[in-house]
Amino acid sequence: MPRSTLLLGSCILIGSVTLAWYWQRPPSDEPVVPRPEPRPAPVAAPADAPPISTELNPERLQLLARPEVEQQQRRLDFHRRYRGFIEHAAELDSGSRETEARELSEGIDALERRGEVALSEALLLQIALIRAVSQDESEQKRRAEALVERYRAISAEREARLAQRSDADFERYKAEERRIVDEVLALQNIPDGLTRDQYLRQRLQEARERSYRQAPDS
Repeated sequence: MPRSTLLLGSCILIGSVTLAWYWQRPPSDEPVVPRPEPRPAPVAAPADAPPISTELNPERLQLLARPEVEQQQRRLDFHRRYRGFIEHAAELDSGSRETEARELSEGIDALERRGEVALSEALLLQIALIRAVSQDESEQKRRAEALVERYRAISAEREARLAQRSDADFERYKAEERRIVDEVLALQNIPDGLTRDQYLRQRLQEARERSYRQAPDS
């Protein structure tokens, strides 16, 4: 079984176990995303130093426009917004608190779909939102249990898709194997001075290696 399937199947179990532990921790210790490292204070330039240009050169602009850089910036912006909400949710009225939590919840789902956070990590972030929105413990638990069930369903659906893909890959390999056997048996001359059996084993080994390279992570 591919390792990705095992990991996907276990992430909700890990999240569920962590959920029981999570409720017993004081709210002040809630694990949220780490703060960005503070930037060092700028050093004042000497009075007679030439002015520093704030314009970005073309290479710098090109670097900043790269998709992975823009993605990282969006992720950092989201984490800052998330942490700010967790720290100051109690200062908002209930309507604003629910609206902001809903938008952040959708943002977490989007990060998880893009593979930027693990499913179990997304679950914990969502649970922290639930605790920030409501002070009623029974309401928190009700929402958290519904959330865990939703994530279990997501995990099960993905496992099924992975299994289907693995089955399809296996069927493609078996079809390729049959084609190679038929081709080698029909050869009049075997290349490289090999026997027919040796050449057949070589071709089948090459096909297996191609199949492994194209398969999901194992």
